[in-house]
Amino acid sequence: MHLLPVVLLTLTLVSSCIADVLNTVNRPRVHFGRGQPQQRPNRPHASTGQGVMQRPSQLQTSTIDIKLSNLDNGVMQRPSQLQTSTIDIKLSNLENTMYYGPISVGTPGQTFNVVFDTGSSAMWILSTRCLTDPAFQKHRKYNNLLSRTYKKKRKPFAAEYSIGAVAGVWSEDTVTLADASVENQTFGEATLILDIFEDVDVDGSVGLGLPNMFGGREPNLLNNMVNQGVVQAPVFSFYLNRVEPGARYSCLTLGGANPAYYTGDFTFVDLSDPNQWQFKMDRIHFNNGEDTVCDRGCQALIDSQSSMIIGPHEDVLRLNRKLGAEPLSDPGLSNMYVFECSSVNSLPDVEFVLNGEKFSLTSKDYVIKMDGQCLSAFMGRKAMMRDGQSFWRLGNAFMRGFYTQFDKGNRRIGFARTKY
Repeated sequence: MHLLPVVLLTLTLVSSCIADVLNTVNRPRVHFGRGQPQQRPNRPHASTGQGVMQRPSQLQTSTIDIKLSNLDNGVMQRPSQLQTSTIDIKLSNLENTMYYGPISVGTPGQTFNVVFDTGSSAMWILSTRCLTDPAFQKHRKYNNLLSRTYKKKRKPFAAEYSIGAVAGVWSEDTVTLADASVENQTFGEATLILDIFEDVDVDGSVGLGLPNMFGGREPNLLNNMVNQGVVQAPVFSFYLNRVEPGARYSCLTLGGANPAYYTGDFTFVDLSDPNQWQFKMDRIHFNNGEDTVCDRGCQALIDSQSSMIIGPHEDVLRLNRKLGAEPLSDPGLSNMYVFECSSVNSLPDVEFVLNGEKFSLTSKDYVIKMDGQCLSAFMGRKAMMRDGQSFWRLGNAFMRGFYTQFDKGNRRIGFARTKY
């Protein structure tokens, strides 16, 4: 089983359609820089179990719960006639490296699995229009000819990642989550294949980033949900589970937070950049509090589509070695580190200090087990600086440890202790 490419979010251009799309578009390039080129072993499909949707016992519930009834055919069942101010989407966990859930696009609905991405504000779905690569024949793809609510936008869209790209055309249609429908939602029909999704059951992405991120000229799904009264507040929250026996499903709550998934009060941090989910982090303690990185404060960004916790190379090297991890022997993966699996249960916590409050991340969250190895989720990269401070990108390994609320209206992020 090989999951490293999913962890690294490697994106490559593999579609014969990309040249035609990119050559006809005059636009600025958008760089995300979420990963570096790496050696890419094969990736597995997700293991999901039964995944049977359970209907709420009372129609007056405060949330709508949905999950995939069968991840092989993407069937999504819906509760009937629920009135709600928030929507809960139950997410599937791919070996602690990726989380995704179902949406429906068009009338009648076409169901897709998508990742929900805080690092982008755009929504896109694989399209039938140009995706001919054999690797994607088993994926669900949007066919606008089958939808009576489809509207043509006549505009191309494209974004260039650090090691790949997504491109296609903007379209407009109805998007549905459970019984909650958003009309006239703009999204990209992707005519470029991204091999990040080649061997996983994912058909697109829903951006939950702030408006000035990629796709900022088009209203994102959360904005339209608020504008159309589907949810009351421009807030969303993540509970990400661990792969372990008896674990309940992960959950994305749109419109607020769900107390079933956290305990205590939120600690809020204000955004330090109005254009993305970035904030100032006080410091990071490790080695039982004897060592510190980010000791004078640093900038941090929450990225729900990243698997790792990425920081400056020297800081991450010191942190990993104090924890007992060593760099991988593969020269192409020297910015990643591995523990002796026999030591994992005795590893110390890593403590993040956020607005004066201490949040402890355990080895259950910062160790990722795959391919018979125990990888550290702390990954180093050179030139991780922003606004004169060191910069950290906090992905799923961080979010598993803490229930995380994103409050667009108040320009802040909240953290609470996860209730497992």
